[in-house]
Amino acid sequence: MIDFKMLAIASLATLSACAEPEPRSVQYFEANLDEARNVVQSCTAGDMRGDECSNANVAVETAEGNARFERFRGKK
Repeated sequence: MIDFKMLAIASLATLSACAEPEPRSVQYFEANLDEARNVVQSCTAGDMRGDECSNANVAVETAEGNARFERFRGKK
């Protein structure tokens, strides 16, 4: 019986290690815009998909919008 419990625990540990990593956040991509642009490019090409694509896209669009606004205001 003890061997069965140990096998079950080892199996659960192995399965949890195989889970997909959590997608990087919008804030992460805002701090790493070059990486965000690479992810968006991969997503557009169809190499990636999911929450990470949308998070990277939001970060890139926000940065580009902020840059346009600053140019409009004459700051850059």
